[in-house]
Amino acid sequence: MQHHTREIPREVWSDYLTLLSSIERDHQVRVEAGSPDLGEQTVAASLPLVDISVEEKGSDEGAIEVTVGRPGEEITHRILHPEHVWAEESDSGDIECLDIEDSDHVKTLIYFEPRLGLEEGLSQQV
Repeated sequence: MQHHTREIPREVWSDYLTLLSSIERDHQVRVEAGSPDLGEQTVAASLPLVDISVEEKGSDEGAIEVTVGRPGEEITHRILHPEHVWAEESDSGDIECLDIEDSDHVKTLIYFEPRLGLEEGLSQQV
């Protein structure tokens, strides 16, 4: 399957991430953070997406927050000084990975796990 990556312009980060959060809410995601110095670390694995947003005011204005988990068990990962946001999408336009890089070249990768087919999902609920 082909996929392509596009950079999301800074001026539309807030709108893009708000829309993405509403479309992908409860989608299972894996969040990893890493840099050449630190290596990669898994922040969260196979948890439902709650929200991805840009802090609009206060001392953390411009920071991006990624919240995943179940009610009462949420994990929030913050990117304080984001510089770039890239979206990796399949040919059909489905998001596969969101790549956020900060001013220290630390990358946060949000992998959107493939959705189960309807029949697979039903069989797991039985």
